[in-house]
Amino acid sequence: MTQQQNPARQLIGESWIRKVLVVNGVSSGGTALLLLLFPGFVGKLSGLDNQAALMGAGAYLLLVVAFTFITASRKVVSPKAVLTLSVIDFLWVAKSLVLLGVSSSFLTAIGTAAVIFVGIVVGVFAVLEAVYYKHNRDYGKVGTQHI
Repeated sequence: MTQQQNPARQLIGESWIRKVLVVNGVSSGGTALLLLLFPGFVGKLSGLDNQAALMGAGAYLLLVVAFTFITASRKVVSPKAVLTLSVIDFLWVAKSLVLLGVSSSFLTAIGTAAVIFVGIVVGVFAVLEAVYYKHNRDYGKVGTQHI
């Protein structure tokens, strides 16, 4: 019998997930800067007039962006780090749904469309990240060698 390479040491889709993470980081970074630098404009356009909350969301996004770029730039793209990003993105989608539910009376049409659009984009990132994790969740585990 010949021993095959340990599949736990081979990452599936690593170069692909790096690209996903970079696009996620760039788009999230752009959103963060928009919220931080122009909260009044965003508030007026969207109907979300709490500038402090918008700036807080922008600051939060900058932290997520930093983690996203750190994860993408590592020699090995950690499946656990990508799972963390997936959970963060799924939570963003959930918060977007709550926002749509509670703010339907004061969101403008542009605000509603923006929340829906961003929620869909972030949801796609969350699914792609979850798929990467699913395929690589055994990475680095001992005892998964096949004969």
